Amino acid sequence: AVINILTGIFVDSALKLAVPDRDARALSLKKDDEAAREELFGLLSEIDTMNTGIINVEDFAENLKKKNGKLQAQMTLLGLPVDRAADFFRVVSVLCGDESMSNEEEANIQAFVECCMRLKGSAANLHLQCVAGDLVHINVMLQQQMDLCEMLAEKITSGNNDTLAHLAGFRNV
Repeated sequence: AVINILTGIFVDSALKLAVPDRDARALSLKKDDEAAREELFGLLSEIDTMNTGIINVEDFAENLKKKNGKLQAQMTLLGLPVDRAADFFRVVSVLCGDESMSNEEEANIQAFVECCMRLKGSAANLHLQCVAGDLVHINVMLQQQMDLCEMLAEKITSGNNDTLAHLAGFRNV
């Protein structure tokens, strides 16, 4: 009986030591995230044959269809399955918010990678609540603008000359 108790204590201690602590798990997740970021950057850089740091929608879509499927596999591992490459590229390039890009047909590779990394995985409840809060805020601002337009339309139709002169001043600005 004593041996069973000692064995139980030993096994329990060994199991506790075998489980990585929170800091070790966090460090491991961070390393995995960085490795995934570097892998995606490398794959997208291969598309950029002229070394401009820019990729375009056609090259991205074409590369996703290649036989070896490295880019497709990496995107799937990130939780970003790409069924429609052109649509995905355009959405991500808009979300990148890179003002140096003139359209959604091109994207800076580094910005594209960072945006993909933010999009990876599934949406958490916090993210959904943030979006819901933003929508409420947008709705309030839209309602204020609609009220202002209705007020201006009413003044214009009533023939208020001061309002018309004021509006003419906006046109000249």
